[in-house]
Amino acid sequence: MGAAWSLLGSVLRNGGWAPLSVFVAHLVLHRVVGLYAVWPSADVPMHLAGGMAIAYFLSAWFRTLPAFTATHRSQLLVEGVSVFALTVTVAVFWEFAEFLLDQTVGSNLQVSLANTMKDLAMGVSGAAVVTAWRVRGLRPHAAALRASAAAWVRGEMA
Repeated sequence: MGAAWSLLGSVLRNGGWAPLSVFVAHLVLHRVVGLYAVWPSADVPMHLAGGMAIAYFLSAWFRTLPAFTATHRSQLLVEGVSVFALTVTVAVFWEFAEFLLDQTVGSNLQVSLANTMKDLAMGVSGAAVVTAWRVRGLRPHAAALRASAAAWVRGEMA
């Protein structure tokens, strides 16, 4: 049990606090304050915050991995692509979970298709904001992007 608590502490210290904070805020605003009954559109900034929190967590987690032999620019590029793609995947699966709850327990989390699309757009936007913030120092030139893309196609990490 001690190892599990140690792992949990490590996850929370390395960015896990961000999505947990957004989720707790969501529960408090929904169950205690009743915000969504008064202002249903509050769901939109919550999904943006959720996307940002997940991307922040994944970026922090990515930086704890051992460095591979590549340039700093390539590492940032790989991190950016990975964090963005994983965050978008989390947003999609979050919507799958909302759909499953709506179907099985009769909740109404996905009010409409437009609401679901807005939720996904906010999650993707949150991922884009954090990814852009994280790789802001990259400033890749077209030649560098072509070289990196060619290396990836050849299966190299240059």
